[in-house]
Amino acid sequence: MIQALTLNTNKNQTNPELSRVELRDSDKGEILEAFLLNDNGTPYDLTGKSLVFNENKDGNKFVSDDNVKIVDERIGHITYQVHDQVHSARGTAWFDIIDKSNGSKIDSTTDFYIEVRDGLKCTVYNTTYIADLEKLKHQMEEMIKQADGELKAELQKAENSLNQELQNFRNQYNSLSADFQNQFKVAQNARQQDYNNQKNAINQDWTNNKNQIWGQWNNDKSNIDKQAQDTINSIKSNAKQVLDKDQADWNAKQHSWDDTFSRIIQEWQVKTNSLNSTVQDLKTKFSNIINELTDLMNKKLPDMNAKTDAVQEKVDQLRASLGQIDWTTFARKTDNSGGVNLLPNTSTFRLFSTGHYGDSDAYNGISIDPRSNYSSDTNINLVKTKIAHVWGDKAKNAPLVIPGGVYLPAGTYTLSFLARTNGRDNSPVFHLGLYSDWTNNHGGAPLGKSDAVNNKWARHQITFKVPEDYYHINLRIQQYDDAGIPGDSLYFANLKLESGSIATDWCQSYLDFDRLDGRHDPVDAPDFNTLTSTGTYMITSTDKGRNYPTANWGILKVDNAHDSIIEQTYYDKHQDAVYYRQCADGTWKLWRRYANQNYVDDNLNKIKFRNQALDKDGNKFDNFQSIAQQPDGSYRLSTFDSDWTAYHVNWLLNHTKAYDINDNADLNNYKQPGFYNASGTKNIKNAPVGSWFALIVNANQWNGEQTLYDTNSYLTYIRTWGANGFTAWHQIAYQDDLNVKIVKGFNIETNEPDGLVTMKANAPCFVDQAVLANFANAHRDVRNHTDYRYPTDQALNTAINLNSDPYLDTGIYKIGNCATINGPWPDTSRRWYYLTVIKYDDNTIYQTVDQGPERFVRTVSKTTNSYPQWDQFATMNRVKDLSDRLQGFTMQQTMFQHRVDYENPSGTISNQTVDFNAYKETGILKVVNCYINNGPYKSNYRHTVFLKITNLDGQTQYQTVYEGDNLYGRKLYNGKGQWHKYTNTPI
Repeated sequence: MIQALTLNTNKNQTNPELSRVELRDSDKGEILEAFLLNDNGTPYDLTGKSLVFNENKDGNKFVSDDNVKIVDERIGHITYQVHDQVHSARGTAWFDIIDKSNGSKIDSTTDFYIEVRDGLKCTVYNTTYIADLEKLKHQMEEMIKQADGELKAELQKAENSLNQELQNFRNQYNSLSADFQNQFKVAQNARQQDYNNQKNAINQDWTNNKNQIWGQWNNDKSNIDKQAQDTINSIKSNAKQVLDKDQADWNAKQHSWDDTFSRIIQEWQVKTNSLNSTVQDLKTKFSNIINELTDLMNKKLPDMNAKTDAVQEKVDQLRASLGQIDWTTFARKTDNSGGVNLLPNTSTFRLFSTGHYGDSDAYNGISIDPRSNYSSDTNINLVKTKIAHVWGDKAKNAPLVIPGGVYLPAGTYTLSFLARTNGRDNSPVFHLGLYSDWTNNHGGAPLGKSDAVNNKWARHQITFKVPEDYYHINLRIQQYDDAGIPGDSLYFANLKLESGSIATDWCQSYLDFDRLDGRHDPVDAPDFNTLTSTGTYMITSTDKGRNYPTANWGILKVDNAHDSIIEQTYYDKHQDAVYYRQCADGTWKLWRRYANQNYVDDNLNKIKFRNQALDKDGNKFDNFQSIAQQPDGSYRLSTFDSDWTAYHVNWLLNHTKAYDINDNADLNNYKQPGFYNASGTKNIKNAPVGSWFALIVNANQWNGEQTLYDTNSYLTYIRTWGANGFTAWHQIAYQDDLNVKIVKGFNIETNEPDGLVTMKANAPCFVDQAVLANFANAHRDVRNHTDYRYPTDQALNTAINLNSDPYLDTGIYKIGNCATINGPWPDTSRRWYYLTVIKYDDNTIYQTVDQGPERFVRTVSKTTNSYPQWDQFATMNRVKDLSDRLQGFTMQQTMFQHRVDYENPSGTISNQTVDFNAYKETGILKVVNCYINNGPYKSNYRHTVFLKITNLDGQTQYQTVYEGDNLYGRKLYNGKGQWHKYTNTPI
């Protein structure tokens, strides 16, 4: 019996003290006793009423159960046998009070809190339970039974068949698992015993040999010089025999162990395949039963539609009575299974870190602290692990980085954790995201975000979906922005990554538990860097993991020496291979493979040596060679027969070093390619110089060349030889030794040079005079058509006709004192001028006459016999004179317009005071809303009028005022005059 509760129905009380019930998750069938009170504290009368127990549990699950008994209606005394689902998770509960007459809810109690403590690990799975749903299930079963008794029999038969098949499967699996574990343990113990025996034998052999060696040494030390070598050789021989025998024994044992383990794994695989076949048989049988039931429903229950309508009506009634339930939670829950923590080391945070996932020069850090350091924290009782304390100057600089990596198949996952900030009560909250290398490569958005994190310990979660199978590395919890961290610190505990959308209570990863016999559960696609607990692991899907030595399945053995030195040995299932490596002070070394003869031979045969070599013709090629074993057991890599590089280098060295020329030498005998020196050599024959020179010979089997450098005169000589013997020596001239004559000037009028100068050969380039003549001709032709100093033709003291040749061809013509026919003048008086002609074709000929400041132009056509009149260009003087006249006319026109045009008056005055005596110049004045002095008015009001002034002479003016229909006028003489109003009689 659980402690009794007193529950009030007054839910308006502020901050009521919440009643608390403590359960253990492995207990069952406990009775909860309660006494119900009215608002005023009197006992609640439960006559004619029933009760329903309700609970909202962690994980968004709930319980609704009407299995509540009324012990005494008058005093509100009730009991409730707690359903198993209440034991599965903590939550908030209450009782609804129902009117039995109509089933309606009339009242409810205040909340009370249910705390669930840890018990045995075989507890019920946390889910939703509704008693009315169970009733509906029973009602539906009764209706089905009523439809046909045969259906019940078939269902019972199917259930019995399935139960028997499932029991057979369980028995088969348990037997197989026990057999596998026993075989594996026996093999492991045998291997360990063999290892100990071998080690003891080696130690004993070493001790025996050591004693023998020291005994020989002590016996022979008096005659050591004579017998030392024999003793050493004997020692080496004995030691080698012992070591060879030990190595052979070790290899045999190793092979035996590998065969044993391989056999066990193969048997396990065969039996596993058999189990898979059994499971498939179960699926087939279950499918057949479903088909039989479907056939039964279709053929033997024709009135089932009516029954279904009745069932649906019941469902509708249940929905109406439980309107507060989210019925979408009864959807298919394939993504809501979890519970297994996929993250190792979450209890100690070993190898967890913070990194530079924000600014490269970030100020940040991490410490792993015991829970006792924070015993005064609010809700510290929720913390079950060590605490990761992360700090940084910005939010993005303080991530919590999860070590290693996690392989996640496509699906739904939930990361839950405890967290708080170091801020004050009014500090901003954080929304942490989950990032990895996958998010880095897919736009940077997090896999998911948490609910708000504040400065008090609380449970938070990130539920997310993975769209593809992926091995996530650099997994980290982080708010990736530049916001400041409240108090510069974040605290984490109770990390758990699990499959599904439900966050269950924290537990250690299965990778964190050591079995007493050193065994671990099979591990799929692990990061080998995280498998650090001592023991033996069967590894599957290795190629999907990280830091593995080979992609094949196998067995991993781990020896952990207090985390400072960790050794891993991996036995490949498919190859005769063993790999090992060590981790010292947190740094993993490379995987290495234990060598055996087959492995050495196989791998050496795979080695290809590639170098760049020369063939016998001196051409380079890629030279590939394999390592070959020799009869003596050694291995040789040979390029002697294929690579001619050494031969060519030898030839080059022999033919490029300098040789001395001896006295009385004949240079006709020096036909071998190479370098030769004569240093004061005497009586040299067939040499062009004395006894100090260098000789270079280049030749083939038919002919060749000798080049000689005189070291005294710095002169160079060359000769060749062939079938007819040697040619004479020829001196090679230097550029400074060559002189040529250079044309420094050229008369384009006579096509003759103006002078020749002797210069060195390195002077400016040479030009043929014929080329210069052509250039001169072209230049004169262009000049005579474009340069007035060199006209194309001249005419003096004669008569010319500008409508005839040559004055219709392109060129410049100088005309002097000539009578011009068809010129731009009306007479043929003698004149001096230039005629410029531009001819495109006979149809378009431009003629321009320039005479002093005047220019005349026209376009003629010989094709159409068109010779139009000449047009004269206007000079600036004429244009300016015309402009001045036009400007004067415009000013006079403007003055006239201002005097007669009321739309363009001489002036306009607005909103001022105007004295009409001041206006004496001829014109029109526009007055707008002005006070008028000396006007035709007696009263002082604002007026809008036109004033027209005509100045007769300096003393007399006529003024006329126009205002609407009124007209006033006066004669102003010496500033005085009487205004008169003109009659405005209507017509």
